[in-house]
Amino acid sequence: MRNRAMITNATAIAGASLALCGFGASAAQASTTCTWGGTPAEPTGTLEFSPGITNTPASEPGRLIATGPLGGGCSGTLTFKGSAGGTCAYGFGEGTARGLPGVARWKAEVFAGLAPALLYNSRGEVVGSENGQFVTNVAGEEDPLIACNSPEGLKRGKFSSVIELTR
Repeated sequence: MRNRAMITNATAIAGASLALCGFGASAAQASTTCTWGGTPAEPTGTLEFSPGITNTPASEPGRLIATGPLGGGCSGTLTFKGSAGGTCAYGFGEGTARGLPGVARWKAEVFAGLAPALLYNSRGEVVGSENGQFVTNVAGEEDPLIACNSPEGLKRGKFSSVIELTR
């Protein structure tokens, strides 16, 4: 029994020491939450795909540009440029990011209109995440679900996103 108590106490002391030194699970790392491209109810971000994305997989990735105003804990305009491929239902993309200090690149997988991306600094380290959604039907805009079924595909659209920076 005495050995068990000594082991329990030693484990508790070691765990507390690691937490105080910063080696334990850390909730102390500061994060910043931003909006990009408005809100789902009022998206202000714009997407451009060339060629358009359809429900038929393309033979090779096309070009993507996504841009919009930052809000919340960030300011300015963020722009993603890069390649995108797959279909409207499932796709992928990666490229450069400009307009958000400390973020140089992005890489995303798209599933049913949601496009979670990892954000990287210039050293290739993950510094945050971006959770875009682009299935909106804003008055006067092309319905993305109908465009995906057309031969031309979805070429333009609106999006909104939430970004969390963990640096």
